[in-house]
Amino acid sequence: MQRTWSLPQPSGQTGKLVGTLGLSPTVAGILVQRGIERVDQVVEFLCPSRLNLASPFCFQDMERAMTRLQHAHELQEKVLVYGDYDVDGVTSVTLLYRVLTDIGLHAVAYIPHRLEEGYGLNREAVEKAHSAGVKMIITVDCGITAVEEIAYAQSLGIDVIVTDHHEPPEVLPEALAIINPKADKGYPFRELAGVGVAFKLAQALLGRFGDKGVSLQAEQEILDLVALGTIADVVPLVGENRILVKAGLKQMEQTVHTGLQALLEVCGLSGKKLKAGQVAFILAPRINAVGRMDSARTGLELLLTGNPAQAAELARRLSQQNQMRQETEKQILSEAIAQLEQEVLPRVIVLSSPNWHHGVIGIVASRLVERYYRPVFLIAEDGEEGKGSARGIPGYHVLEQLTLQKEHLQKFGGHRQAAGFSLARSGILGLREGLNRAAERFPDSLYQASLRIDNLVRLDELGEGLLTELEQMAPFGFGNPGPTLAAFGVPLASVSTVGQESHLKFRFGNQGEWEGVFYRQGGRLAFFQALSHLDVAFGLELNVFRGEKKLQLVIQDAEAVASRQERTVEDPSERARAVAEMSEGMPDASDEKRESGTRMSASGDSVSELAAGIEQVAVSVEGVASVMLAQSDPQARAESWKREKLVEMYRALRSLAAAANPFAWSALPRQEWEVQAIKIFEELGLIRCLGGTNPWQLELLPVSGKLDLESSLRLRALRRKNIKEGF
Repeated sequence: MQRTWSLPQPSGQTGKLVGTLGLSPTVAGILVQRGIERVDQVVEFLCPSRLNLASPFCFQDMERAMTRLQHAHELQEKVLVYGDYDVDGVTSVTLLYRVLTDIGLHAVAYIPHRLEEGYGLNREAVEKAHSAGVKMIITVDCGITAVEEIAYAQSLGIDVIVTDHHEPPEVLPEALAIINPKADKGYPFRELAGVGVAFKLAQALLGRFGDKGVSLQAEQEILDLVALGTIADVVPLVGENRILVKAGLKQMEQTVHTGLQALLEVCGLSGKKLKAGQVAFILAPRINAVGRMDSARTGLELLLTGNPAQAAELARRLSQQNQMRQETEKQILSEAIAQLEQEVLPRVIVLSSPNWHHGVIGIVASRLVERYYRPVFLIAEDGEEGKGSARGIPGYHVLEQLTLQKEHLQKFGGHRQAAGFSLARSGILGLREGLNRAAERFPDSLYQASLRIDNLVRLDELGEGLLTELEQMAPFGFGNPGPTLAAFGVPLASVSTVGQESHLKFRFGNQGEWEGVFYRQGGRLAFFQALSHLDVAFGLELNVFRGEKKLQLVIQDAEAVASRQERTVEDPSERARAVAEMSEGMPDASDEKRESGTRMSASGDSVSELAAGIEQVAVSVEGVASVMLAQSDPQARAESWKREKLVEMYRALRSLAAAANPFAWSALPRQEWEVQAIKIFEELGLIRCLGGTNPWQLELLPVSGKLDLESSLRLRALRRKNIKEGF
């Protein structure tokens, strides 16, 4: 299936970012194409800071939830944490259960069985909770549509706090508190995952009820769970999600969760620098697999256990379940392809079988979308009933299309690119015909696959420096896909098969000096052998083989002459939306639904070391400040911040750290330049934000070697600005 390459439009903003921030034209161009055009936007994107996280008390019902939980704490009431069976749900339950128990509440964790109970809060589970003496239920990653179930819980004397991130219905449940960014206009970021919302509740709990030591440690240590669930649920990796995932990946590298460490070891990722893609396609599917094939309880036990032997056994069990899931997936995929080959490819693929496992059909639907570039609706028949999963393509709103066919359905729900539904088996034919009739109104171009090119380059522009700069844009995922570069008319020196002949290895350039790999394209060897030049679309990676590092092109598409079209989207918000939509290729991990610095004491040699480092930094800061002042005109020099300000700020932090490190720091009623100074020090690795939201808990880190203030992107940006009373 040949794809049309969507080429970037040139923009005058690129030169400004290159000149102001010192970015390469390639990276500046990619940022502009993604709607990140202003200098301040670029700085906040490339230097994500936990100081930018909104307070959990921006949620209108958070204070009410805290009051009720305080009552539960005083009376030692039993609190049930009720989640979902996917990775987002499992990490949400783990996180909140741990925090509740850390602050002394009597918590119980519960995840429903996928096949026996289905998604969301159910009446039978509420009855069990009541019989067990539960006085309060906190839903995580579900609950916003549980109107009847929550009313039933209330009739039994059980209060319910809903934490969820799904789209709210017209009628909200009458819960004691609803914490959902899509249902609460007070919270500034709508796209949190379920685990991100649970983290916000945990933040509020730790700030309100936890002692300082427990709160700091707990908030830092659960960030890896936040990253795992957020990546797996394929929410946009922008805004707060980007901040949480970047910090969480660092925490995951030194995780305190015994089970997660065991899973990393089983996957061969222990001790390595982690990327979001590894979490999405290696870690998360193993936790998802048990929820698909049987019960997600095994995944929950893994993340909660503190026993290394048990953790190792559970991690092995998850890997075995994942292998079973993969085999089942292959079988269903093969059967689905066989069905499709018997007829002309329809605009909308609707297939069913009594032999298909409902827990796996969502993954297979995604594979079929990749193969045929058509919306796919797969149904697992069970007697006279059917349970389905749907996956869409950009421009085709799955949930809207299901709504148009609601007369054929019993239940359905989801969003733009993925949905679940149930129906009578007798309604399958009507659903197939109805979806395809409705699809006739869409233009033929909707079904033409497109590959979004972020920037055009020449091979001689590639290097490790560019790769390093591109990786500043990580973590990559939905809403922030890895950059796709393209080069036209590239000389092809050689091509051969590797990996049991399933992959292709290219050498580009007149001397074959550039290497590239094209996965799962071994069948096209003869086609490429007949060519002398190629149009190539690719990402970059550093390939390490036998200790030797070499830049490698990871090819996404290659043609003799690629079909091309220029993008016409100009509005920044439209560009950002288009990129997000183009990256909605649901990975396996979610088909349903800090680096630690050395802690320093306030006595002895640690203080001496700290003081020496501070003075060294102070001298460096003064030097840069002098340059900045020399570049400004007399009026700006008189009105802008004095060179002593950065030095003064850093020495103030030293004093706080000498008394206690970590220490509390509040931005109120401080001036903006002080907040920016803290962010500069954070970017440079001089301090670390451990948690909280104004006041923040900061930790001063030791200084080793000479500090290069010029490496601070934020400082370079602020240097160009003339802001009174500081930066």
